[in-house]
Amino acid sequence: MNLKKIKPGRFLYFFLLWANFCISNEMNNQLPEPDRIAHNIIDETIDILTKKHHIKPCGIGMNGKFEYLEISFQVSEILNKQKARAMLFDCKEIFLEKINNNEKIQPYLKSHPFTFENVGIVFYIGDEKNNDVFHPEISVARWSSNGVSFKTTDKENIYRFKEIYQETHEEALALVKKNQIAQQSKNE
Repeated sequence: MNLKKIKPGRFLYFFLLWANFCISNEMNNQLPEPDRIAHNIIDETIDILTKKHHIKPCGIGMNGKFEYLEISFQVSEILNKQKARAMLFDCKEIFLEKINNNEKIQPYLKSHPFTFENVGIVFYIGDEKNNDVFHPEISVARWSSNGVSFKTTDKENIYRFKEIYQETHEEALALVKKNQIAQQSKNE
């Protein structure tokens, strides 16, 4: 490959990409064993969910005691509560399965098996072009240890939520199951 033909901007991009890869690998090797295992589980989960739902990872959260693990995603599609809830549920199920089926992480978990209360999934929602969305559209959907919440952003003050709608785990699970049954009936 002739380096003279590579534009300076592209060279810088590839150099930074390479440097980031080297630093990430070195940092991952310096992580304590439990953190490295958790990161691998999170990475595997992200790979599955990004392909399945066409979403982009934008953050992870975990505490040192492994009581709770969370992944955040950027969604470039307007979602209503029903679709957001169904996607959150599917993501949580896959994440839980990856955690509970990994024998290496089990000794480090505060409680095992992990349950819906121990994992979180967050969607930061934009339109198809990834522009911010405002009330009445959902801008944040989250299924965390406290249940499900849907938030809409106030167009007059983008740093405030205009509306927050919350559901307990039980309410959200009942709605997911009800919608799954309705969908199965439609398909028959």
